[in-house]
Amino acid sequence: MSPFIVLIVVLLAALLVCFLLWRRESRAAGAPLSITGLAIPLLVVAVAGLGYLTIGLDRNTLDWLADQRRYDPVAERVIAGEAPGEQDQDISAAALTRVLQSRLVREPSLTGWYTLGLLYDQLGAPAQAQEAARRALEMDPDDHAARLLLARGLIAQADGRLTDEAQAEIARVLADNPRHDGALMLQAMAANEARRFDLAARSWRALLARHGDGEAGDLIRRGLAQAEQQRERSEQLQGLTVTVQADDVPEGGTLFVFLRRAGESGGQPLAARRVLAESFPIQVTLRPGDWLQAYPAELDQLRVAARYTPAPGSSVDQANLNAAPTALDLSRRPAASLTIRR
Repeated sequence: MSPFIVLIVVLLAALLVCFLLWRRESRAAGAPLSITGLAIPLLVVAVAGLGYLTIGLDRNTLDWLADQRRYDPVAERVIAGEAPGEQDQDISAAALTRVLQSRLVREPSLTGWYTLGLLYDQLGAPAQAQEAARRALEMDPDDHAARLLLARGLIAQADGRLTDEAQAEIARVLADNPRHDGALMLQAMAANEARRFDLAARSWRALLARHGDGEAGDLIRRGLAQAEQQRERSEQLQGLTVTVQADDVPEGGTLFVFLRRAGESGGQPLAARRVLAESFPIQVTLRPGDWLQAYPAELDQLRVAARYTPAPGSSVDQANLNAAPTALDLSRRPAASLTIRR
């Protein structure tokens, strides 16, 4: 039945009840029957009901009511811990999330909170996924699936990089089960993104020892090889420092130092760092967190350049003073010397 019809029926029923009660009281008191005394309150009720129907009941309310009717039975099965059936196919993740969230407030459930976290993870809402995972862990601190869901939310919020908190959650799972494939895989991939290549390599090796001959063996070997290659390159690039001088340029501005491959002039650089140049010459060291892409294979093809603006706190687009790209000599410290010119 349409929500409009339901509301109209309820409104008419309320008016009828009011009229019957008024008529009974009037007869008991011996007063003549007249609708004059009831006219104003009836008019107020009617106008209020009409206003709600035309203004208050908007499209979002109708959608919410429809979602409640369709997905409340699904939410009930999720909270009860039942596996999804054929009747749960082709459901809307966003709609089920709203209904399940509302129901869990009244009926907390470990499987319910965990499923809600999975839904938020699917919808790309890592903060909400973390909150749902924490609610699940409040009900069972030993639930490995909920703990890894929390770690995945933390990693997603850090753009795929392993954070200290996420590693702590993964470590708790591995302390109970050192052979947990999901925990090892998550740690290996996120550690690689965070440029923690030793940890990534250890995780890949643990997986390789058990699955080297299986279908995932090639994937694991590629992951291990990449982690080891990146670790070797990071050692070569560790402490990469360049000196930047200035030729008749005001000091105290914003300096941008960046690396590119030879021949590249646009797009995202390999690495970049922004510093306040209080005086010249200035030495700038590129840290692991300044790298925006993976370490390249051809380190001899790296070129360093710089841009500068006398205005402190400005963006790179406002930096119109440049230093020409210069080749690096990784055997020296500093590895290059640049000069900013007008």
